[in-house]
Amino acid sequence: MHTALHRCASAPFSSCFQQTSVFFGDLQKLLSNLGGRSEELPPYTSTGGDVRSAEGDFGRELKLAAAELRMLRARHGDPTLTQIAARAPRGQRLSASGISAALRGHSLPSRDYYLTLVRVLLAYDTNKVASLQHPEIPQWRDRWQRLSLLRHAQSSRAPALLPIEHHAALSEQVVLAALRRGQHVQLPPTAVDLGGVWAAAFSPDGFLLATGHGAKTVQLWDTIEQRRAGPALFGHTDRVMSVAFSPDGRLLATGSEDGTARLWDVDSRTLITEPLDSAGFVDSVRFAPDGQSLYIQGRTIRRWDITDPRQPRKGEKHFANNLTSAPVLSTDGLLITGHAGGVAQLWEAQEQTRIDAPLRGHESDVTALALAPRGDVLATGSNDVQLWDVRTRQMIHEPLKCSGDMVTEIAFSLDGRILVAVSGDRVSSDPEEPDFSFNIWETTTWTELPSPHIGHSGHVTASAFSPDSRLFATGGIDGHLRIRTLPTAMLGQRPVT
Repeated sequence: MHTALHRCASAPFSSCFQQTSVFFGDLQKLLSNLGGRSEELPPYTSTGGDVRSAEGDFGRELKLAAAELRMLRARHGDPTLTQIAARAPRGQRLSASGISAALRGHSLPSRDYYLTLVRVLLAYDTNKVASLQHPEIPQWRDRWQRLSLLRHAQSSRAPALLPIEHHAALSEQVVLAALRRGQHVQLPPTAVDLGGVWAAAFSPDGFLLATGHGAKTVQLWDTIEQRRAGPALFGHTDRVMSVAFSPDGRLLATGSEDGTARLWDVDSRTLITEPLDSAGFVDSVRFAPDGQSLYIQGRTIRRWDITDPRQPRKGEKHFANNLTSAPVLSTDGLLITGHAGGVAQLWEAQEQTRIDAPLRGHESDVTALALAPRGDVLATGSNDVQLWDVRTRQMIHEPLKCSGDMVTEIAFSLDGRILVAVSGDRVSSDPEEPDFSFNIWETTTWTELPSPHIGHSGHVTASAFSPDSRLFATGGIDGHLRIRTLPTAMLGQRPVT
């Protein structure tokens, strides 16, 4: 379990979490997005609403956190609101009204805004701004995370307390009811002008979404607001083909057709080391579950030791060839690769040694791979989807038929209840012409579920599941980034794990 969620689970309010509540606590913003709005994220965004009349854990803890902020302010020179705002570091903006709301416990600002305020207060009396490496920053980051989780938990308990207009009350109830029934809700594109979306990944807590683009850039998005979470990240010199967050959410790895992978600090949005070279274009980057290794796929795969991410060490050898899909990693040390000729191969990830004979089932190249959350079931994609028991190396079900000619993206939800495949004509001479589509199956009986319209023109080149298993993001060469909820299996059914 992710550390933030573990902290939440150990707290008294953990019983209030619902499967559909993580990303939809602030329904006023969701409903405004249903109306088609997509704007730049402003430097200050109040996502909690006015809590002066709110009840429950979130309101109480927000007041306590505000009191600690006021104590921090008093300890370091007791600056005025205007003085605090003027000390904001370059590229950040603080306003007197936003600072006042945070200090009085009236609202919870965005994480970046909150940490910027803390950094200013921590070092105000030294005429400097505290760095993100300041020893007190982690506890403030954790405090914001806890407050954010509390806010969403409370809103799922008492939607009537949300600050919505009276005329939106009915639509709010309709959306909530659909989500709780496990139905999908279609949202407009988050963005439509990105120059191609070639990679996507949610952060472990789900509040950020990273995307890679043909314009040599990486962009972070606020999942709930569905807006840019700061400026684009520049560093690569060619198309960005892969993005991945570290298990603790503090690092972002990106891979590009410039033949390098790069490591970024998520909080500061800065590169932390020199580019990591690869044999050819970098098609995928994958963190090991313990966060100590990074696997970079070019023509072959190489492991990097990132125990100290600022001084990564290249593995002595590279392994695997004739690769035709991104690899997948299990929590017990397996790495699985897809190859030409319908072959999937299991490896011991740390030692990069083959395990047993390859799995052979497809007539064509393996184009996509997905592992169930506990690593027991492997899905391989080609012109259909095949399901394998990882322990016995045997196929466990008849192949699942897909709407398109070739599977390009495949993923299990993190709760193991559904499997999604995106398919289309991958080798079309006109990439804007073919239609791509979803196929969705529940994993108890492998029954197909109704699929929403994919909403892209041409190739779908990126996809990602959110940690709560309800949101599915896709990107395509049409430059659209879309986030939608997916239908779920019935909650009484036992998922594949």
